[in-house]
Amino acid sequence: MSAADMIPGAAVSLPRRTVECVLAAAARPVKPVDDQGDLVEHWHKCGLLTDEQRAELDGGSR
Repeated sequence: MSAADMIPGAAVSLPRRTVECVLAAAARPVKPVDDQGDLVEHWHKCGLLTDEQRAELDGGSR
């Protein structure tokens, strides 16, 4: 490779995603993986979370 083959500033950058595209991807529901456990429940069973902390993380649904 010669010096002529290396042109400074010739790198190609990928197009940036729009804010709307990023927000749409972040809001898309993700299906759970088979045998995937509930991390909050696991932490609670291990004693890392109190009942109050679990309820707060669960949104008060339990």
